[in-house]
Amino acid sequence: MNWMQSRTPEERKAIAAKSVATRQRNIQEREAQKLADIERRDSLKCEIKELENILNGLEKIKLVNKTALTLTNKTLLSETDIVSAANIWELATGVYFLIDSGRVVYVGQSVNVYARIASHNDKVFDSFAFIPCDKNVLDSLESLYIHILRPALNGNAHDAKRAPMSFSKLLGAPA
Repeated sequence: MNWMQSRTPEERKAIAAKSVATRQRNIQEREAQKLADIERRDSLKCEIKELENILNGLEKIKLVNKTALTLTNKTLLSETDIVSAANIWELATGVYFLIDSGRVVYVGQSVNVYARIASHNDKVFDSFAFIPCDKNVLDSLESLYIHILRPALNGNAHDAKRAPMSFSKLLGAPA
């Protein structure tokens, strides 16, 4: 007589029920593991695709940089490098200087220096500089520079008639 036959019918029924429950639980666990494996496989496929895209992008950058190096003797900056070095665009208020051949040829002022400099297509200059300042000191600062530098394109350079304020007014003396 084997072990199972020595049990009562109720014990055999309970053992069989436990065996069926264990089998069903094992089947469910295997199915859950299959689903988890499929999810993991799909996730890895996505990661591989992303890495392939990054690699393709890097290969393009390498090719472009090689071409840029050949053409210009310089490599290109990455988008991250460009963005991290960027300046905030805002209207620049200040006094500006148009420069030609190492000499200041014109002094001006504006609440939008870049746009004002771009509008000077009637003047010859090869570079510019500007000093940011508050609106309320534009006239004074521009006048000081015109009086000191006497730039050729600011009207009569000898008496600086084109300065917004006379030199005596800047010094606080009566005109």
